Amino acid sequence: MSLATPRWLSALLLPLALPALAARAPVYGPELQGFDYPYPLQHFSFVSQGQALQMGYMDVPPQSPANGRSLVLMHGKNFCGATWEGSIKALSAAGYRVIVPDQIGFCTSSKPEHYQYSFQQLAQNTHQLLAKLGVSQASLLGIPPVACWPPATPCNTPIRYGNWPWSTPSAWKTGKPWACPGAASTSGTSAS
Repeated sequence: MSLATPRWLSALLLPLALPALAARAPVYGPELQGFDYPYPLQHFSFVSQGQALQMGYMDVPPQSPANGRSLVLMHGKNFCGATWEGSIKALSAAGYRVIVPDQIGFCTSSKPEHYQYSFQQLAQNTHQLLAKLGVSQASLLGIPPVACWPPATPCNTPIRYGNWPWSTPSAWKTGKPWACPGAASTSGTSAS
């Protein structure tokens, strides 16, 4: 005698089980309230385009002797700063101060209804965050499209930026995953 449930009974019971399964799924607020970030989450309040906004970010100090360098990790579209967890751990262990913002419109940051999302605006918001944190020099690392703003980054800011490595899926296929605008060769994983 088989103890298997007849298919027709499974089909009948499945709709009854779905609400119970959905009740177990985590529910997060519009700015990921309730989602645990891998490092302490802070918020930077500022005004942009006439609106009071908040940018969520992680500022992770070096976990080994500090090398004096700051590295800003930029998430791509539809990602959060939390996706950098493994990189943050490795870089802070290597002596870097690692700053990881959630850009406006993403994850733990404000999501204004009417906002001009341009690379220049995202760069300006990040400059303001870094200035508030007292960072005068940093290297940037990111994945497109959010990381595509580095070529315009030095404009109109007192913050000095070192290397601008970023990666693209097609670059990984070539075996040279890192690119640095304006550089004759790839920059590898080093940052200045």
